[in-house]
Amino acid sequence: MEPEAFHDSFREKVEARVKAKASGETVEKAEPAAEPTGAVDLMEALRASVERARSPKDTGDKATSPGSRAAGGKKAPAAKKRARSGPAAMGRELMALTKAELYEKAAAAGIPGRSSMNHDQLAQALSHPGRRK
Repeated sequence: MEPEAFHDSFREKVEARVKAKASGETVEKAEPAAEPTGAVDLMEALRASVERARSPKDTGDKATSPGSRAAGGKKAPAAKKRARSGPAAMGRELMALTKAELYEKAAAAGIPGRSSMNHDQLAQALSHPGRRK
C-alpha cells in the first residue's frame, strides 16, 4: 500500500486546533475519554487469584483436601462457615474482586470519580459509601 492512501485524522484535529488557537479562537478541551471496554486488569486478576488460593495456613483454617475422609472411610462433615458481617468483612470481600468488577459496582452505586480510581480506592469507596469524595 501507498503511504498516501492512509488518512491521519488525529493529526488533522491537532492542526485545526493549533490554527484556531493561533487565530485567537477559543479552543475547547478534547472530548472525554471513551468508556471502559471491560478489559481485564491482569494484575488485579492475579491479586484476586492469589488471595483465593492462599494456603489454609495463611488464613488460620484447617487444611483439608476436597476428597479427605474421616476415620472409617466416611466423608468428614463440612466445616461450619463463620458468619462475616460488618464493614471489615465487606472490605475483605471487595478486595477479592477484580478492578473491573469493582468499577461495575461503583458505577451502579453512582460513585463519582470512579474512572480515575485504582483497585484499592474503588474498594474503599464501596466499603465506606458515606465517605465519598
